[in-house]
Amino acid sequence: MAVKAALVCVAVAALLAYYCNEPVPQGIAEPRLFAKVNGIVFRTAQNLGRIGEYLGVGTEPQIIRSVVGALINIGLKLKGTSYREGLKCTDAMFDGVNVRVYEPTSPAQSGSKVLPGLVYIHGGGWVILDVDTYDPLAAHIAKQLGAVVVSVDYRRAPENLFPAAFDDSVAATKFFLQNAEKYNVDRTRVGISGDSAGGNLAAAVTLALTKEKGLPKLKTQALIYPVLQAINFTTPSYINHGHLNTLTKDKMVSFWLWYLNNDLSFQKVFEANNHTSVEIKKSQYAGYVDPEMVGVKKVKKGNLKFPDIPNIAAILDPRFAPLMADAADLKGLPPTYVMTCEYDVLKDDGVMYAKRLGKAKVKVNHDHYQHGFHGFLNMFHDYESAGTAMQNYLTYLKNNL
Repeated sequence: MAVKAALVCVAVAALLAYYCNEPVPQGIAEPRLFAKVNGIVFRTAQNLGRIGEYLGVGTEPQIIRSVVGALINIGLKLKGTSYREGLKCTDAMFDGVNVRVYEPTSPAQSGSKVLPGLVYIHGGGWVILDVDTYDPLAAHIAKQLGAVVVSVDYRRAPENLFPAAFDDSVAATKFFLQNAEKYNVDRTRVGISGDSAGGNLAAAVTLALTKEKGLPKLKTQALIYPVLQAINFTTPSYINHGHLNTLTKDKMVSFWLWYLNNDLSFQKVFEANNHTSVEIKKSQYAGYVDPEMVGVKKVKKGNLKFPDIPNIAAILDPRFAPLMADAADLKGLPPTYVMTCEYDVLKDDGVMYAKRLGKAKVKVNHDHYQHGFHGFLNMFHDYESAGTAMQNYLTYLKNNL
């Protein structure tokens, strides 16, 4: 019996070792942590999502959301809530949108009676993750900045398609700007930030609110490895890093489709860049992604023809894909911080947006992490490179709020 038990343990250990043996890029500074995050969390969630949908347990996005949430919440329970000390954390509604507000309880933390404010929009492909999974990150930002942080719990896809998440993010941000004094916040010192899909929403909100009259202007936008375009899935970063399970190319395309129309029958069409016409591929919109493209033809959106895909015209809408904003729309945007990571399919999205903003005379601070990978900032306590990135991000916000 003991021999059988030992053999079972060996077999399980071998299976786990194989399963978690995620190929690690040579440039990753802490390969064990990278492999652990990929092998245990993301690969588990993605595989269970596909299997569960096949078996009729639920839809793939629902299962991925549940698995990732459960795994992260286990870690949060083990960590406890001591990271919230010195903060008043309140769940509230801002113009019908669920938010969580983090307020420093000691004036000494801010060094000022009136505080700066920050709207934070979480990542997760518009589909997974929420304010609970981002609770430690939002609390850390509030404590370190001595600022009031509003974490937006926007409606997620695919139950709520575009523009639901955008609309919620706009509504919550406007409410905070209009009611900043209720939270002892200087409305002229309110910024916005987000990571991944949250970076997309933060950039889209900034573009939209810049045009609004009678509203306090956002002081800055800070975009962390943002996803900004759905017109080209063969950029160098998609080609070079699309196999990494932190965010694979096929999963990023799935996230876009869940947000756009919840129809994954177009998955391969998008992956092959067959979701746009020849005219679009030669237009200025393609040039926004590839600045070295020759023979660019300036076209009007209203004159373009799109393939027969539900809601496909949204791929040129800056509310959906901020990199598609025309040059005139970029002028007048607030100072911008962009963080990108080398091992990330979205690297080129952030790089191109930073360059386009710079050409539009927007003040840009671009931090690129050669050893970073998608989603690493949430591991700022465990991953040295992420800790450095967090410090640089906070320093930027301290100097620009």
